[in-house]
Amino acid sequence: MPEFENPPATVDVPASRVTRIVSVDAPVSTVWRCLVEPDLLAQWLGDIAAFPDGVVTGALGRFAWTGEVVLAARIRDVRPQTRFSFEWAEGILSGRASVVEVTLQEIDGCAQVHLVESGFPLEGDHATRREALRSLAAGWTVELDELVELAESLES
Repeated sequence: MPEFENPPATVDVPASRVTRIVSVDAPVSTVWRCLVEPDLLAQWLGDIAAFPDGVVTGALGRFAWTGEVVLAARIRDVRPQTRFSFEWAEGILSGRASVVEVTLQEIDGCAQVHLVESGFPLEGDHATRREALRSLAAGWTVELDELVELAESLES
């Protein structure tokens, strides 16, 4: 059984983008379930992932972290076992929403997850924007580590 050392998320300040690629010792089909089944989604991304109409293109929902932030979300694109994207923003969706795109690829029986979040409405000087992106990157490092752990536990 491979054991991967996944690097942390990285930032691109000029593009206002956070990126992370992780390898998961589980098939793409298992990782896909963790992306589109709300009960599994809430086990790695926030504490609540509520999508009353299901995780389908155009669906509205929300992510929440207990005692912290609530993000309104809209599913932008769902291509089974290949691509999943959504936009989200604190409180309500607006021009201040960022976009999260997750693509999956199977390599030697294991899933590779490529996540990019972009479109942040960052303000302030370069150092302030860089620090905000670093904070978001740290968050994605934690969240995707939880995705890896969850998907691998479903396979054991």
